[in-house]
Amino acid sequence: MSLNGLTGAITIAVLVWAALIPVGGRLVDKGHGIAMMRIGGALGVGLIVLMTVVPHGALPLVIVALGVPMAATLYDPCFAIMLRTTGLDASRAITTVTLIAGLATLLTFPLVMLVATIWPWQGVVLVFAAIAFLGVASIPDSRNDKALARVDVSSAVRPPHRTKINVALIAVPFGLAMFSHAALLFLLPLALLQVSGENGWALYLPAILGPAQIAGRMLWRQMAPRSKPRGAARVMFVLFLLPPLVLLVAPSHWMGVLLALLVQGGLYGVHTVLRPLVAAAVLPKSSLGQTLGSVATIGLLMMAVAPALGGVVMQNLGYQGLIVSLLAVNLTALGVAVIGKFESQGRARWTQS
Repeated sequence: MSLNGLTGAITIAVLVWAALIPVGGRLVDKGHGIAMMRIGGALGVGLIVLMTVVPHGALPLVIVALGVPMAATLYDPCFAIMLRTTGLDASRAITTVTLIAGLATLLTFPLVMLVATIWPWQGVVLVFAAIAFLGVASIPDSRNDKALARVDVSSAVRPPHRTKINVALIAVPFGLAMFSHAALLFLLPLALLQVSGENGWALYLPAILGPAQIAGRMLWRQMAPRSKPRGAARVMFVLFLLPPLVLLVAPSHWMGVLLALLVQGGLYGVHTVLRPLVAAAVLPKSSLGQTLGSVATIGLLMMAVAPALGGVVMQNLGYQGLIVSLLAVNLTALGVAVIGKFESQGRARWTQS
């Protein structure tokens, strides 16, 4: 199996994931969310185990198929179930889920290196299959799943075109922030090396983004009881202007780059929590799973194209051109977040109690 085949399979798996998230959200809206997560999780465990026994030539097909359980089990269906159950009171639970996921991500790489010293790659994969199985086993009973489908009929009276506009007003700024984050993650080290061959430290600094995201979510956990999602989101989009501005001022000083990445990571950690909360504050509860999935799909597609588009900009305009372009992207996100007007007439009243 070639490297191109592997990376291509991963890309297609992400596209499958993005395409199916609204479908999974629709199942949540119909009251099948928990059952979907259990079945999707079991399918994911099975596919992970299957990777260890299929011929190498078939591995890309298994990887592509993993996009299906990803759409059924990752953040967005989980968030939709929480929000449909408790409304905006789910803020603390959502933050907790993202904190646990962030910590798990940090532990992944040391665990891989440790297990790889004992077993071949198949053993590493089976260890993670066992961990995934424990996660699936911890999903709560689905006896009350149908109750999630019962909502106030007033939540369904919003005209479909108005809901689509609100979805776009959420998806565009949050998606643009995901685009900018992905471009920084994948291209900043190469761009800094393009500025100076002595910037070897640039290869390691992006590793701080993960811990910074955890720190950002912990900070939001403390601030959430005193904050409103839409107002907090506007402040977040203003602060997203800081990382590219710092990178323009200090392109060759590791402390400046570290500061920019700490701010970027912290804000992106908050971004992950605020996206579903803003959606819940604006979109009708009757179709929240599907609409939240649509918002996620747009964001994932923006993340998918960011390295390629950013690479073209960097190749033609260099480091400065790349960072200025990302600043423009963040300014656009801020503009949409500030100028965009949500129509809340007719939506159900299901805010914090």
